[in-house]
Amino acid sequence: MNWIDYSLAVLAILPILATLVLGAFLAKNGKHAMGKPTIRPVLFYTGKFLLFTVWSIFAVIAIFPEYRQVVPFLIQDQTPEVQKLFAAVLLIPANLIIVPAYLSMGLITNIGLPTGKHELRTSGIYHISRNPMYASFIFLNTATFLYLPSILLLVIMIYGTIVHHFIILGEEKFLENEFGDEYRKYKTRVSRYF
Repeated sequence: MNWIDYSLAVLAILPILATLVLGAFLAKNGKHAMGKPTIRPVLFYTGKFLLFTVWSIFAVIAIFPEYRQVVPFLIQDQTPEVQKLFAAVLLIPANLIIVPAYLSMGLITNIGLPTGKHELRTSGIYHISRNPMYASFIFLNTATFLYLPSILLLVIMIYGTIVHHFIILGEEKFLENEFGDEYRKYKTRVSRYF
């Protein structure tokens, strides 16, 4: 392994570790992260589960590249160094977006709509993007495909991206009902993704 491979391994595992640490932090504080789905539950949970699975595969293969060939429907026998480098570069903004988003949400983070006390977050990373976690998915998905160009993984990532877009639309409707003009003003100032 060279420095690009090591960089990929570290950068690919960080969002997964951040997600697991956040889950552990919520559990330790007596919180559960499961909220109410904004779309049909089967779409909601499969979209989330499948994307997390794809990124986990990416992280595992980045750490153990000798298992790359077990990924089905790869369109390249090997990933060229320049593709690996681009994947590593894309993982930098992915991490710079998702980790502060988790930190900003903290104990009120939910998978789905909140079921208890909640507030509208508009500062920090939420001053730049209304959906920074989902925006980071764009970088994660692109990096994943560059590193593991599999038709199957691409189809799963497209499915997950479409599902998450509909999740966002449901969340926006909820936030507009909950926060009214405050959210509408926020929406005019800050874009959905970037």
